[in-house]
Amino acid sequence: MRILFALALFCSLKPIMGQNQKPISLGIGFAIAANPYQFEDFTIPENLYQNQGLSEKWKDEKVEPFFFKPDYGLYHFICLEQSPTYFKILVNDSAIGYLPRDSSFYFKTWEEILVESSVQRLTKDNPILVELEIQSQELIKPCDIELLKVLSLVERNGEHWLQIEFSPDCEPYPEEWKLSKRGWIKWRDANNLLVTIRLLY
Repeated sequence: MRILFALALFCSLKPIMGQNQKPISLGIGFAIAANPYQFEDFTIPENLYQNQGLSEKWKDEKVEPFFFKPDYGLYHFICLEQSPTYFKILVNDSAIGYLPRDSSFYFKTWEEILVESSVQRLTKDNPILVELEIQSQELIKPCDIELLKVLSLVERNGEHWLQIEFSPDCEPYPEEWKLSKRGWIKWRDANNLLVTIRLLY
């Protein structure tokens, strides 16, 4: 019964992740739509430009941000750079676009996004470690479906780590976190994501 519930949970969460998988860069954070619901009909942002001077309108009919599920409030472009006048963003995982820095979009760092999230490892080759050390003992998590609550981020020696918390009995939404286990996983390797991010949990 628990496995069936976990599978049902996974199926319900998967559509709302809205996460593209292979951006060419992870940038410095996100340019986030203040009103994402206006893009439910796949409308292109009217203030999306091809140049940093904000004079050439975006011409491609396809526009997908990194997190794209506007009906759930997710419309987040990876931000490569921000200046006093614009956000330089990644569109469709590889194209470069520009948005004016006004009230229509706002900026959040990766840390701000992740500490509001839960994650799932893309592969089990990314072990859950007891301590923040490569040679640390591994925590075995036998659950079929992962839901790892993010507690904090640490960068050490060029490696990017998340401190995570999870229920040892595989309950996706435990009423009490007192009996939960904590550990560490890597969340990125250069510009490669090692986790799937669930902004809604």
